[in-house]
Amino acid sequence: MIWTTGLPFFSADELRSHGDGSLILDVRFAAALPQLRSSWGRPLNLNSCCRDPAHNASVGGHPRSLHLTIPFHASAAGTMAADISWSSWAMHDRLAFVTLAASLGWSVGRARTFVHVDRRVDIGLPRVDYNYAGVRAPS
Repeated sequence: MIWTTGLPFFSADELRSHGDGSLILDVRFAAALPQLRSSWGRPLNLNSCCRDPAHNASVGGHPRSLHLTIPFHASAAGTMAADISWSSWAMHDRLAFVTLAASLGWSVGRARTFVHVDRRVDIGLPRVDYNYAGVRAPS
């Protein structure tokens, strides 16, 4: 099933692809993202959520990205990932967020200016934590 409107805490505009404007969320992701925000208790500013295939390619996204509105994974029905801006967060807040997200079943990818979260576990893939190239894990 898919979700095509805004969510609690998130407007349709911030969820849409920066390319063609599409908004197609897997319903499991659409349920989990507001739960993550509610559990965090503070705003989450999205850099990227839905990506149409052309936009994903233009930003160097993985060809099997969970951001894709037309999913590569057969058991996904739409976007299952978001990138959240955290460049202004203190290191202890970053670590607390990663810990919280992991405890709720999110896969987490840390970058210097954002954190990637996705619901790959909902389509039968293992939960992972990783760092983008050149980024050290918080200690």
